[in-house]
Amino acid sequence: MKALLIAEKPSLMRDIQKVYKKMSLPYEIDFASFVGHVVELKEPHEYHAEWKKWSLDILPMMPVKYEFRVKKSAYKVYKDIETSIKTNKYDFIINACDAGMEGENIFYSFYKKAGCRLPVKRFWTSQTTDPAIRQALEHLIDENDELIRNLRNAAMYRMIFDWLVGLNLTRAATVRGGRTIKVGRVMTPTLAIVVKRELEIRHFIPTPYFQLEIDLGEFKALWYDPTVKTNKFDTIEAAQAAQAQLTETAKVIHIDTERKSILAPSLHSLLELQKEANKFYGFTSSETLKIAQSLYEKKLITYPRTESKHLPTAFAKTIADNLKAAASIPHFAQNTAAILNNPAHIQKVMYSKRYVDDKKLTDHHAITITNVPVGRKSLTPGEMKIYDLIVKRLLAVFLPPFVVDKTNVMLLCGNEYFKANGNIVIDKGYTVLYDSHKKKEEKPLPPMQQGDRLTVLANQVLSKMTEPPSRYTDSTLLDAMFHAGRFVEDKQLQAVLKDAEGIGTSATRAEIIEKLLSIGMMSREGKSLAATDFGIDVITSLGSHDVVSPVLTAIWSKKLKDIADGTLDSRQFYGEMKQFIQETTDRMKNLEMTVPDKQVVIIGTCVSCGDQVVEGFKGYSCSNKGCKFFISKTMMKGKITPTDMKKLLAGKETRDIQFTWKSGKKGKAKLKLVGEKLEFVFKPIRQPKK
Repeated sequence: MKALLIAEKPSLMRDIQKVYKKMSLPYEIDFASFVGHVVELKEPHEYHAEWKKWSLDILPMMPVKYEFRVKKSAYKVYKDIETSIKTNKYDFIINACDAGMEGENIFYSFYKKAGCRLPVKRFWTSQTTDPAIRQALEHLIDENDELIRNLRNAAMYRMIFDWLVGLNLTRAATVRGGRTIKVGRVMTPTLAIVVKRELEIRHFIPTPYFQLEIDLGEFKALWYDPTVKTNKFDTIEAAQAAQAQLTETAKVIHIDTERKSILAPSLHSLLELQKEANKFYGFTSSETLKIAQSLYEKKLITYPRTESKHLPTAFAKTIADNLKAAASIPHFAQNTAAILNNPAHIQKVMYSKRYVDDKKLTDHHAITITNVPVGRKSLTPGEMKIYDLIVKRLLAVFLPPFVVDKTNVMLLCGNEYFKANGNIVIDKGYTVLYDSHKKKEEKPLPPMQQGDRLTVLANQVLSKMTEPPSRYTDSTLLDAMFHAGRFVEDKQLQAVLKDAEGIGTSATRAEIIEKLLSIGMMSREGKSLAATDFGIDVITSLGSHDVVSPVLTAIWSKKLKDIADGTLDSRQFYGEMKQFIQETTDRMKNLEMTVPDKQVVIIGTCVSCGDQVVEGFKGYSCSNKGCKFFISKTMMKGKITPTDMKKLLAGKETRDIQFTWKSGKKGKAKLKLVGEKLEFVFKPIRQPKK
């Protein structure tokens, strides 16, 4: 017996190959590797020549049979593996793509395109450690296993559905709008969320309000109306009238202290890791996913593309091995040693449904570290930060809860009520791991009792203005996508969105955000994400079309999830999908869309051909289509602004720009154009005075 094992990436192939050489199996294995997706669905004109024309008359385009084409960038890889399969020397194939829906898609897209008929076994693991690889090789799953078959069907139908929605609605919107308008099942409702916030900010009118504050020496208190539960006055006259009633002392009329014991949060799903990395380090969602994937390939963490925040029972039984890996990091050594010295407590925590629950697993469990220590592995600063966050979440579940006394006090000064609150930390618990990330803690209130009279040292009216809502960051937008039910009022639809876990998946949300940025419908301003005028015009023109609402994608995501779970027949799904595409495209074809033409911004004269250089979404290019001159707006994380580009085209040097090298090292340098290529201009190193 002989098998061909096909991994998703060369690095995984080499890892499996290394373990295989030390094993004795009843069959021989040869190895090959994809480079991610090697095939893709054909473009419309490759099915029918008349579909090349962007016309409303041919919409919707729905092929009778969906076919694949080889990606140009992966042609050699495809041909090499296809040739190997056709040698007739293999009895079966081992699918060793990533263990998830996308891994199934990558493998079976190739399998169908190559016309392969060989039986398939599934290599399935959430870790790339040697023991996990050995376990997966010894327990290959049959391709007809119900879980694998359903996951494969869901992967294929998701790909087809996205093709139908994207191509049909993009063409309809583009023809109706008069310029290229990309529409997507997840992309468009995500844009609508950001546009809604942007319009709230743009239309926001600041309103003045006033507060009355008294200074009691060790703390301050704000005026409060307990009947309507507000601490704000609408007019300065009302605030001053209350101020006039104040006396020289304030009486404590009520004091309440509540002790709160807060357990460590759940382990990381990819969403939680992306949110935390954005909050603490400003990483974008795509940066976090890229770093996590790198750590996974280095065997240091488990599979990152997961929705789950729980561990399986079997994994939890050997969690001490993972904790030992954490002990190899010096700044975690003390906490880890204390945890390992209490095996009974480890066992008790691992019995808690809060962290370990087989019923709450998706196709993968929560992200955590493996039993492989970092050792001499070379990690970038970004990798070390993400690894640290994952270690902290694991250690936190074994540490005591955070215990705090929250005190609220109500005072009476004259006839006016005042309120103050404060915290006293009783036990830092697991939060000792996060001391470096903590903001300034709220000050505790001094000891006092009901009936005490406190001297008022001063009082003042505070004049303030209401502020607009904040723009989304990667963290808050990811959260909004997950909790998309907040944007609909219907309770049943809220339930659908909750069951579907919002719009998109942990593996695709980062990609959606980057896509909206790349096509110019959103822009990144520091850590904030803003809708552009183009993005606003698109959503405004689409109006109440189904594709704008998060409900649409949630309903279909739920159907795909039901296919994966085996509760929805894929043929029924396909019939419903075709009817939906027909109806939705027809509505789009009848929309009146008004999207202004893209404004051309001229930057300067091309150094290559003399034509005009214009600003695009991704960079600065020559308006002469025959000229290949192009400078990207982003280079090694440094931003090249239109002002920088104008200087370059004028033969001048730019300002100092901060760049990040592959090593993670940051430094500043100017840029200059030498011919058509950019070169760095570093500051001369000062020689020490003799």
